[in-house]
Amino acid sequence: MVKIEKIGVASAAKIYGLTLGALGFVIGIFYALFLTAFTGLFGDEISSFGAGGLGIVMVIVFPIMYGIMGFIFGALGAIVYNFVASKIGGLEITLSKDDEIPMM
Repeated sequence: MVKIEKIGVASAAKIYGLTLGALGFVIGIFYALFLTAFTGLFGDEISSFGAGGLGIVMVIVFPIMYGIMGFIFGALGAIVYNFVASKIGGLEITLSKDDEIPMM
């Protein structure tokens, strides 16, 4: 049994930031495809070039926006975990090695 007593704030922030940044990229691609595919529904209010351009902007902006939010919430999450773990104890986990053969 191993206990996680403290999480590095900067480490958690970087991991969350990069993970949500990648998720933001995927979401941006879906928005870009949606806007490009359904441009005809907007009528004359927005051109197909404008909708495609807006989709490309989302592919650029969403990863940045999600990455910043992930960084902030990852840091806040680590700070809260460290505070709670210092009061009531850390998270207990059991680790095992894959290469060990169990004794019968």
